[in-house]
Amino acid sequence: MKLDCEKYNKNLNLYDTYSQAGQDLFVTKMLSNKNEGFFVEIGGSHPFESNNTFLLEKQYDWKGISLEFDADLVNLYNDNRENQSILTDATTFNYLEYFNKNNLPILIDYLSLDIEPASNTYKAMLKIPFDKYRFSVITYEHENYKEGPEFMNLSRDFLKSHGYQLVVSNVKAYGRDFEDWWVDPNHVNKEIWENYLNNNIEFQDIFK
Repeated sequence: MKLDCEKYNKNLNLYDTYSQAGQDLFVTKMLSNKNEGFFVEIGGSHPFESNNTFLLEKQYDWKGISLEFDADLVNLYNDNRENQSILTDATTFNYLEYFNKNNLPILIDYLSLDIEPASNTYKAMLKIPFDKYRFSVITYEHENYKEGPEFMNLSRDFLKSHGYQLVVSNVKAYGRDFEDWWVDPNHVNKEIWENYLNNNIEFQDIFK
């Protein structure tokens, strides 16, 4: 089924965004509006609504892969997006085999981690070959506001142990702290990300 993507477009302080909390804008800020980047989206869901990668595809010509468990959403995504969604369980998917077979870049520009519940997002992250692939920007949904700090803390320990820098912690949307935003400090300019260091911030304030 074909959809009108513009009906899902939001306005955030004069910026266009399709994501729930400006994740796509964070990526473009961290990577200086990079064109022709590459994303890995764990939990693609709807092709436009609250989607973290459509703006990157539409405006900046990014390529990428999306993983989704719901067959109806996969079909909807594939009917409306240039990049395709894979019907699979992200907690058991063989990322290393797929990445190698399809010649994904060793440095991937953006990793979006957002499936339900928080325990599954964490399980999916542990399956990703972080020892062989790097990600310039990561947004990680930990759902602290409804599931507590367990998987938030576990994910932070894991990503910090792999050399990632937590830039914006406990991003809030509509008063609910639900996500952390990270960068690889070896591949994102410190002069950019250090300006965004903050805690418990409402997403509307990030892009003023």
